[in-house]
Amino acid sequence: MLAQNNEKRGGLRQQLSKTLRYLRIYGLGRTWFKVAGRMRTPLVLRSLRPGRVAGRDIAMIGCGQFAFATIGYFIRRRFGNRFAECFDPATPAATSFAKFYGIPQPSATAEAAIHADAVRIVYIASNHASHTPYAVEALAAGKTVYVEKPVAVSLEQMCRLAAAARSTTGKLYAGYNRPFSGAIGQLRPHCQGQQGPLTLSCFISGHVLGPDHWYRRAEEGTRICGNVGHWLDLAVHMLSWNTLPDRWTVMLAWSNENARDDDVSISLTSERGDLVNIVLTARNEPFEGINETINVQWGETIAKIDDFRRMEVWQGSRNRVHRFWPKDVGHGAAILQPFKPGRPWREVELSTLLMLHITAMVKAAQRHSEFSFSAASAQLEAAIISGTSNASDSAIAG
Repeated sequence: MLAQNNEKRGGLRQQLSKTLRYLRIYGLGRTWFKVAGRMRTPLVLRSLRPGRVAGRDIAMIGCGQFAFATIGYFIRRRFGNRFAECFDPATPAATSFAKFYGIPQPSATAEAAIHADAVRIVYIASNHASHTPYAVEALAAGKTVYVEKPVAVSLEQMCRLAAAARSTTGKLYAGYNRPFSGAIGQLRPHCQGQQGPLTLSCFISGHVLGPDHWYRRAEEGTRICGNVGHWLDLAVHMLSWNTLPDRWTVMLAWSNENARDDDVSISLTSERGDLVNIVLTARNEPFEGINETINVQWGETIAKIDDFRRMEVWQGSRNRVHRFWPKDVGHGAAILQPFKPGRPWREVELSTLLMLHITAMVKAAQRHSEFSFSAASAQLEAAIISGTSNASDSAIAG
């Protein structure tokens, strides 16, 4: 009993310490939403208060922690309580989301939420393999769609999503948020106009995922889709500031043959000489969540981004330091894309094709391949035109 009490006290101390750290990183409002999203007790939810009621026109598909504490937080802060419908197969998550956001009751199915007359915008933050089917359904209904990353976990899904996006009046936005971060926005003017090659290095300390974590399910696309897609998308976005090279050599190295998407290094070199290196490691749990260090060298510009809380930029003898508080990974601006101009969808398509190529390499234990954006895009368009969605994931591994 004494050991159990000590363990309980230790757990409480750790949670308190983490909350205090989050307060320093994110501020009071965002931290309290994170706490509420985890606990979802009536007392905590009442302490937040759902805010003013706005025109209810949003359906939330997937009511987990990210939907409640991130999407919900930024929607509520900008517009007030705008959710009209919600759905999650986990009843407690759907019920607590509905109660807090003033929805009379959760929808019985995702389809019911999507097709509700009041719904104009659909946010999708469910499990990864379900993103494409829900997005296709919502686009077919003419809705504006915001789909969390990854937008697809297979080339067959990407073909379906791309075909839906091309044949509907609905608009489609993706939850890749790093391009919307304050640091990347500040860095862009220093890099636009560069004609030479880019060197981009991303080192990510990620969450430890146990063997039974849902990311590990075969249909969910590995951590390449679940995590690494963020930094592949960032690379495509940054390269697109100038000219995105077409042909790339891709090399992978992993430390554990039985978990090739953990503790993995991905190196991409372009025909122009660009070098992109991404290292995802998960050897222990980062106390404050995912931690990122990003280094850039492009022409006369050198930059270092420290966890999207601080950035230092050097240009010759000139040196600038930018600080971002609260920590700005770009969630707010990304989530609000349906209400203002977003980034070009073409960038997301291209980064997804590259992500799926690397996913196929990891699944096949393939360490080296060649990739072409134009060839992958042509394969995608051919599948859309044929209407068969029969493009092969293994074919894109080169």
